[in-house]
Amino acid sequence: MARRIVPTRGPIRARDVFESASATTTRAFDAGAMRRASKNASSSPPSSSTTRARASSTSAIDLDRAPRPSAEENAFAFALALACGATVAAKATRAVESTVPIVVRLASACACAAVVFVVARIASAERRYADALVSHRDAADADGSFIDVDGVEVHYKRVTAPDAVRAVECMHGFGANVSSWTTSETLRRLSETLAADVAAHDSCGFGLTQRSKDVRRYTRTSDARACRAILREMRAGERRSVTLVGHSLGAVGAALASAEGGVDHVVLVAPAILGGKRRDKSNDARGRALPVFLRVFFAGIAASATSAAWCLVRAVEPVIILVLRALVRSERFWINGLRSAVHASRRDSMSSDWVDGYRRPSIVRGWDAGMFRVVLASVAAANSPREIWRDAMARARAPERPSAIDTEDAVNVLANSGASVLIVHGENDVIVPASNSRALAKLLDAEIRIIPACGHMPHEEAPEEFIDIVREFIERASA
Repeated sequence: MARRIVPTRGPIRARDVFESASATTTRAFDAGAMRRASKNASSSPPSSSTTRARASSTSAIDLDRAPRPSAEENAFAFALALACGATVAAKATRAVESTVPIVVRLASACACAAVVFVVARIASAERRYADALVSHRDAADADGSFIDVDGVEVHYKRVTAPDAVRAVECMHGFGANVSSWTTSETLRRLSETLAADVAAHDSCGFGLTQRSKDVRRYTRTSDARACRAILREMRAGERRSVTLVGHSLGAVGAALASAEGGVDHVVLVAPAILGGKRRDKSNDARGRALPVFLRVFFAGIAASATSAAWCLVRAVEPVIILVLRALVRSERFWINGLRSAVHASRRDSMSSDWVDGYRRPSIVRGWDAGMFRVVLASVAAANSPREIWRDAMARARAPERPSAIDTEDAVNVLANSGASVLIVHGENDVIVPASNSRALAKLLDAEIRIIPACGHMPHEEAPEEFIDIVREFIERASA
């Protein structure tokens, strides 16, 4: 086989360099692929149950896995960098005046080659990391279940006590998942203490719930629909009482889920329900008294600003995803985050299982895109600016003001739900101050309990005290 020789005289021919290097790296890739294929062919494909068991047993290894490019991928990155550097050098030789020192031309070519080499290696490592991820079903434990809600497979866990007389559904906070209720055995203890059928689910964008491409599935209203679907699966209507428990941002979802009625108690744990006020229906009437053209005009201004913010977030999506990957993959990020959330006296008792419970969803395929859609939905729950404008114009032309559910107004939904409300908060919470819950309790005429020497996660930091508070509240409210 004839070898292609790159001329050493005259202008550098970048195409020849690239073709020669590409041929070498292609053969290396083919050899590597053949080795991997023969290795895979020698073993029979595992069953789905085996895959699930392996995902569960090796989750710690996968979590700590640092993606690195192979030798073949490094060779390809080097060839690509060499080709790009040669191209820059060739163009510089033809386009730049001879007065520019050759050292400068070579330095620019080397800098370009170095950047290409680094980017190619990062891309190879990211591709290897993506290939190692598993589906949301394969990552689930044996006691995990899935339920279809609006075309999304929602992951949840359920613990049932013998002769259960109550139904309880728990919702986690931002960045958390079902493990915030299971690692500390809060789910099981609630079931035993209350003689209840207790479940907890992963919100869309978190945990092992399927990552939908529809941005509208990443709202608190969508989370509330998942909660109601699980309650129906539990046949909550046949129980003596129904209780919703929501932590931090999950408190908003729990509040919205109570809007359909049939909920006896709502427990808000360090609720991230900031501000808000009771709605005056007379103000609603005055708001709708504006002429339609004025409502459309103001809605257009708001839609323009929202669309601009939405497009800006979309434009920086690659940057956001890279930042999310760098943070979420790091064990230190989660350790520092949890340490800042809990009280100082409880930091030394943090176990690796507790930290890994929060990290585990990062082994699920598409977790980063799902997290980005959570961010995007916080700007506008729409898949395009056109949807933003369509929804804004529809609300402006509607004869009535949007309902509390449409605007995710947790305060007024709770006030109109008829459910008894308990607020539990840690005295030393630095994420959502306890003063916020005190103001919220006055607004809702709700009972409030402050746990001393406790941070943002009372149900994880002090599960026994938390469960006693919930039990006493339900017994008192049901008497």
